[in-house]
Amino acid sequence: MLPYGVLWCMAVEATIKVTPEVKGRLDKLKNYPRETYNDVIDRLTRDALEEAAEELTDEDIRDIEEAIADIKAGRVYTTEELKLELGID
Repeated sequence: MLPYGVLWCMAVEATIKVTPEVKGRLDKLKNYPRETYNDVIDRLTRDALEEAAEELTDEDIRDIEEAIADIKAGRVYTTEELKLELGID
């Protein structure tokens, strides 16, 4: 039995096929020549996920939720109504 707080993890290996162009891009993205492709892909995917999470702020999410509520409640304008309101031809 493992002591509390210890996470038991077993690595899973898989083979993936990439085109020579993708392999070339991965090679260019290595931080050092002997960095493994696993490390490159891990770093890139972590960075992408962090960036995606940072794109929407709490305020953005509240604004989106408010807009969805407005749409559901029928508080919307047609393009023609908006043009008339703004004095645009």
